[in-house]
Amino acid sequence: MLRSIKKLLNDQGILIYNFQSHIDYSRIAEKCVQQCKKFLPTIPVMTVGQPIDGADAHHNIDLPATNKRVFGNKSKIWHNLARHMSYEITPWQRTIVIDSDYMVLSNQLEKLFASDQQILMHREWYDVANDTIHTIPVGKSDIDMLWATVLKFDKTSAVAEFFDLWQKVIANYGYYAKLFEFSSHVIRNDFAVSIALKQLMNHNSIDHCVIPWSICTTRDHVKVKNIDTNKIVLEDSKNSFTVNFDCHVLNKESLCDAIS
Repeated sequence: MLRSIKKLLNDQGILIYNFQSHIDYSRIAEKCVQQCKKFLPTIPVMTVGQPIDGADAHHNIDLPATNKRVFGNKSKIWHNLARHMSYEITPWQRTIVIDSDYMVLSNQLEKLFASDQQILMHREWYDVANDTIHTIPVGKSDIDMLWATVLKFDKTSAVAEFFDLWQKVIANYGYYAKLFEFSSHVIRNDFAVSIALKQLMNHNSIDHCVIPWSICTTRDHVKVKNIDTNKIVLEDSKNSFTVNFDCHVLNKESLCDAIS
């Protein structure tokens, strides 16, 4: 069931988290905000963590618990463990949380705001460079991974329970890593939300919570040659190519370098 977007403008918005590390995430987040304001001009944007010019509002929080991730060949500090607080932070009834490295190049997210489904996330991912679609299992379980990169949610009691479960999965991540046989070295929000949603649904189908198109994603080795308001020029070992649709860029270092 769809609702008029115009009726929702005063009670919906986008959350973008921003914490500095060895990468200038503020630079990436500022570009993310600019892209949102370009293609979704009627949707307010709130930054969380460190403020960004161009956002409509900001919510201060301290640095979250540290996590580590391999960038290149080195394990480095990564601040990605705050998004499970989004339910308490958001001022809106309907919210979309996006990663700062999710570059908006269309108004496609309006479709999520127009949906009355309480929780929506991507399951399939489209490999931009290889023109293939994939799903990822959570370890050796039969649970399909959902991407926390784009998360649409409404303020309801069921969603509040989902966020509570998300926090509990993170707090007990080592247990779930052993249960489902995945590495506990890096806490992945993608795994945590996937497990939490399955628990919320009593391990029944979560199909109704899946965004009905793939999240367009570039692998870590794909570099960003150039980015402007309307397109991203990417490069791998074979050739360069251009995308003009919403795209999740995993190579954050090259994304940061390409932002002028």
